[in-house]
Amino acid sequence: MQKKEIIIINLQKFINKRIEKANISCRSFLVTLFGDVISQHGDWVSLASLINVMQYYGFNERSVRTAVFRLTKEDWLIAKKIGRRSYYSYTENARRQFLKAEQRIYSQSIYSCGDQWLIVFPSFVEDKKLVLFKRQLKWLGFSSLTSGAYAHPQCAQETLEETICELGLTDSVITFCAKTLDKNATQVLKNLVLEKWQLEDLAQRYEKFIQIYQPLMDTIKEILQKADCDRDAESRTIHLQHLFQFRVLLIHEYRRILLKDHQLAPSMLPTDWPAKQAVDLVIEIYQALMPSSCLFICQNLSNAEGHLPAAKAAFYRRYQR
Repeated sequence: MQKKEIIIINLQKFINKRIEKANISCRSFLVTLFGDVISQHGDWVSLASLINVMQYYGFNERSVRTAVFRLTKEDWLIAKKIGRRSYYSYTENARRQFLKAEQRIYSQSIYSCGDQWLIVFPSFVEDKKLVLFKRQLKWLGFSSLTSGAYAHPQCAQETLEETICELGLTDSVITFCAKTLDKNATQVLKNLVLEKWQLEDLAQRYEKFIQIYQPLMDTIKEILQKADCDRDAESRTIHLQHLFQFRVLLIHEYRRILLKDHQLAPSMLPTDWPAKQAVDLVIEIYQALMPSSCLFICQNLSNAEGHLPAAKAAFYRRYQR
């Protein structure tokens, strides 16, 4: 067996192992696929393409159809049928969620720069809307500060206001900006955050992520080189496929950690906080994979017009420093 075949097999084994070990569901992975890929390549994709792509990760056709059906019922996906073929895009609700999330996921900095906090009191939100509102707050990065109060050190005020308006809660939520008055108060707040926001668990997640993905840098670089040089079309397609697979898996696992991050200022964090190392690692890998993964997408995924179009210009601004 040639060395390049061994490298590909090892990478595929790694991907399969991560899907199983990280307990990644077909539904959540589809959300990542739409947010990371389909949103940048024309917004629509055929069901057949989704089934083919998800099979790379070990999800069978039945699992994909079930997940797509549920996401449609949950107002994440919208379908259109042309003849016997089905095509899917994300709903307007999902588009808004993707836009909010991508501001965090594809940013080269996840730290708060100031000392202002946004505080939210959902004081008059009805019980039937409260669960959804809390879910939206969590999606934006808010965490419970005390009973009935949610705080965030960096969330843009307009993003919060947009969410409140979308849910029709403008007359039910109290919001304001605040900051501590002195160093003593700041230290007490830091102690409260350390106690309530499980920063030790978050640090362990970042450290584990680094331990898992850092050793694969050399493998990725070698496959990239072989994909550039390989003259055999079938072999090159396999290289591109694995690089595409790796990109989406990387972002999925990174997203799961990042959306638990509170974006605290460095002064509020423990020493040797591992998030920056994880962010730098993601940026290095993702930017290296951009050209090859996009080539695979445009050659192997389709919509009603044919192959998916080239990525939007905004795609290439991801992680720009």
